[in-house]
Amino acid sequence: MDGKKIKLLRKQKGISLSQLSEITGISKSYLSLMERDIQTNPSLDIIEKIAQAFDVAVAEIVRRDCTDIDFSKGPSQVKSTLKVEIEITDDQLNPQKLRQIQELLNVINSNK
Repeated sequence: MDGKKIKLLRKQKGISLSQLSEITGISKSYLSLMERDIQTNPSLDIIEKIAQAFDVAVAEIVRRDCTDIDFSKGPSQVKSTLKVEIEITDDQLNPQKLRQIQELLNVINSNK
């Protein structure tokens, strides 16, 4: 996940880090870690809260843009590893959550 995308969306919406923290209920320090690409594996719940705050789809938050990659330098720059872990309790499992997980998997598969 690219934290710069969250920072860009936040700036485009004219929202401060403190305001985003208040809107989402996510700590300002955690959001800062995400924007600086120190926290790179947030939970789906966190991503959903951020997507709702920006009024965008979860896929928009996690989609990797390939426009900044120089493919002429060979495959070594393009290789990456993505670890996805989704932890859901029985009471959280509902059709909406399943659609969101499917949307996330579709985005990941489309970037192969």
